[in-house]
Amino acid sequence: MRPDLFGVGVIAASLVAGVGAVYLLQYLYGYRDKPGAAWFMGNIANVAVFCVTYGLSLLVFDPALRVAFETLSFISMCFMGPFFLAFGLDYTGRADLIRSPLFAVVMFVPLLTVGLTVTNATHGLVWSQFRLDPVFGLATVEYAIRPWGVFAILFCVGTAAVGSLLLVGAIISYGPLYRREVTAVILSTAPPTVGVLLWLFELGPAPQLHLTAPLMVVHVSLDLYAFVGTHMFDTNPATQRVAEQTGLDSLTEPVVVIDTQDEVVKLNDSAEELFGETAALPVPLERLTGVTLSTLKETGEVDIEGAHGGTFAVSYTPLSDPTGGRVGGMVVLYDLQEERRRKQQLSVLNRVLRHNLRNEMTVIQGFASSLEDSVGDPELQRQAGTIVRAGDRLLSIGEKVREFDRLQEQVLHARPVALDEVVAAVREEFLMQYPDATITTDIEVADPTVHAQPEVLELALSNLTENALKHASADGPRVGITVGSPPGDDSVVRLEVRDDNDRIPDSETAVLREGDETPLQHGQGIGLWVVNWCLTAVNGDVEYRYDDGNVFTLVLPRE
Repeated sequence: MRPDLFGVGVIAASLVAGVGAVYLLQYLYGYRDKPGAAWFMGNIANVAVFCVTYGLSLLVFDPALRVAFETLSFISMCFMGPFFLAFGLDYTGRADLIRSPLFAVVMFVPLLTVGLTVTNATHGLVWSQFRLDPVFGLATVEYAIRPWGVFAILFCVGTAAVGSLLLVGAIISYGPLYRREVTAVILSTAPPTVGVLLWLFELGPAPQLHLTAPLMVVHVSLDLYAFVGTHMFDTNPATQRVAEQTGLDSLTEPVVVIDTQDEVVKLNDSAEELFGETAALPVPLERLTGVTLSTLKETGEVDIEGAHGGTFAVSYTPLSDPTGGRVGGMVVLYDLQEERRRKQQLSVLNRVLRHNLRNEMTVIQGFASSLEDSVGDPELQRQAGTIVRAGDRLLSIGEKVREFDRLQEQVLHARPVALDEVVAAVREEFLMQYPDATITTDIEVADPTVHAQPEVLELALSNLTENALKHASADGPRVGITVGSPPGDDSVVRLEVRDDNDRIPDSETAVLREGDETPLQHGQGIGLWVVNWCLTAVNGDVEYRYDDGNVFTLVLPRE
């Protein structure tokens, strides 16, 4: 029996679809490392097998050989949907779901179908009553599809539909950037789906003819447009999805999201304001910023022109999907002009504190001391003394700030520091200033060594010791300094400063808990601020508690 003209057209369309799928498969091989590419290649490989096998089977009238052809085409059809679902998950940045137990169940269905279809002759769970039923001169067959066969086919259609919905979500979420490519891929699933349902439910004048294979011509044509004509794998929604998961929308600085080809695929609101029009995305990063990504990484700065432009520091963060595959990166821009303005303001304030305030307060103290010694009125003497003491406190604050600022300006290198030596030096210094004081030390660890800047540690310990001595009772100040380590933890050393003074107000110690001040809650001194800054500089921590006296503990890492 020879096929008529329509039959020849069906065979030709099926084989053309198969050849087109093979060409697309070869083209996609160059993109096999892109998100979703490998899974889509699996889908297209099954399309190629299905179309070629079914097209050739229409010329085979031998019953046994015809069963073999039908088995192969049926199996390849059942794999198309799960592979397309995996493509949708991977392409849209949900590759972690592919490794989940649920997806293992998804892939188990077609794998089980392979075994059941190959052995169908022994149990008939996939189809029964297989027989040749030629139409249009073609070796078409007719058989009753059994429950598992119906389930396997509908499962294929359903998983393909879910994959399409994922792509629809990409269009909705990411606007026109992927609209042409993704729309083409979604539409490509419609013709084969119609063909499968017509064949499964035996609709039409020739239900034994599987129109899915010739309709694959439309499917493959649309896929060729999406992947070859628009270069779908050159960029993909996974880049934007991963960027959003890193907190892109919460950043107030300009953020530029680029794909693996250094093409800008997304800007946050601040970046849109900085660069202006964004409708042309994707656009090369070099065109947007004027320099390449490698130059940005190397220099760490970039000058942006325009009304909102300026000089920006650059931070680059690579983006990876849940499987560890690189999908692009985020470029965050920090306005250096504002930072430089703040540094300039701080510099001016420090200079005022260093020179003007100190000089003027020295003058005030001198005249106040002279008044205290020369006036005979006890009330005036008391007032002059109050001025002198207030001046002392203010000069002490300025001196502490200057000392910390001096350390910050120096290039201090961390090195092994013996805390017992630091403690001994601080003890000797304050015993000279407070000869009536009792300062005890206790070294409880065999190796009291930490890796830090000794000048910074000494400044922190000096401030705590001075604070304890200044606020001690009149019967003689007492301070205890202990060096120890937590039980079972040799990675840190704890330097404890204890006194028996009254409890320090919460407003003073809040800086150690919160690291910030507000207009309604602020400390009167600067000592604890200096301690906080020092511990931050050495990657340590400060703890405070009251236990029949104030107890400050400096937690210092050994390394």
